[in-house]
Amino acid sequence: MALSMIVLLVPVFLLVVFYRFLGNEQPPTVDTTEVYGSVQRAGQFELLKPQGLPEHWHIASATFTDGVLRIGITAPDDGAMQLVESAKPTDILVADVVAKGAKPAGTVTVNGVEWQRYTDTRPGEQALVQVSGNRTIIVVGRASEAQLNQLAGSLRA
Repeated sequence: MALSMIVLLVPVFLLVVFYRFLGNEQPPTVDTTEVYGSVQRAGQFELLKPQGLPEHWHIASATFTDGVLRIGITAPDDGAMQLVESAKPTDILVADVVAKGAKPAGTVTVNGVEWQRYTDTRPGEQALVQVSGNRTIIVVGRASEAQLNQLAGSLRA
């Protein structure tokens, strides 16, 4: 039986080695067309989309449920972020996405727009929150401050 397992594991091991050796480690990028269309049809808030992100950044997930848009984004060096947009009240959205009882820890200006910084988030994460009209935007994740700022700065209508 052990010999049978070895015979099966050798080709699997070789496939994994060749896959990694050929540089196919990048995650797939999700098509956000349908999700963005759903947000626009709902008409609850003005949609902002990340545009002009660097080559190795990927949109890994996109959902629009119960009036909350969530876009998962991966960046180099294990950067994992989430962009959240909604017309829900800011305090409720921050408690759900950032952390219950989270408080602002100062501000940062990105491309002329002021964002609230949150550092009392879940362990290893930090967040930026911006309120504009009836829309709250949150950029949160396990990423460097520069990556969070870059994602926040990439948002366009």
